[in-house]
Amino acid sequence: MGVAACLDYYAALLGQDREMWSITGILHDFDYEQHPDEHPLWGMSLLQQTGWPDEIVEAIAAHYPAKTGVEPTSSLQRHLFACDELSGFITAVTYVRPSKSVLEVEVKSVTKKLKTLAFAAGVNRDDVTRGADLIGLPIEEHIDNCIKAMQAKAGELGLAGV
Repeated sequence: MGVAACLDYYAALLGQDREMWSITGILHDFDYEQHPDEHPLWGMSLLQQTGWPDEIVEAIAAHYPAKTGVEPTSSLQRHLFACDELSGFITAVTYVRPSKSVLEVEVKSVTKKLKTLAFAAGVNRDDVTRGADLIGLPIEEHIDNCIKAMQAKAGELGLAGV
């Protein structure tokens, strides 16, 4: 849902189809828990069989180029790639705050934690940096945008605090 929030934010900013971008954010990892070894290929196959738009399926392929061989080229693909790892990282930064509120997360907190490799070690820092490059933004601006996107939907994301 964090990825969907970030994609919705960028779609609005860029004048893109907010519903399609949000749905792509929701669907991009839907198969991961049940089919981690086959992700995202299993989910892409199911989406194709059930008639989902190629634009969504191709964006899902491009968010995991190491497995699919599909590099992100379209705006949706690049933004999905850029928001995927970062939104999860922002969530992790939120969880370690005493308030557990994304409303208190700042860019400097995220950039500091990115330098601490032991923190949220599963997050690929190279993908975070590459994502910002793919969408043509300095990393700090991209982080700020994603924080704002997640703050706007803090309640829906369960990140409004305790």
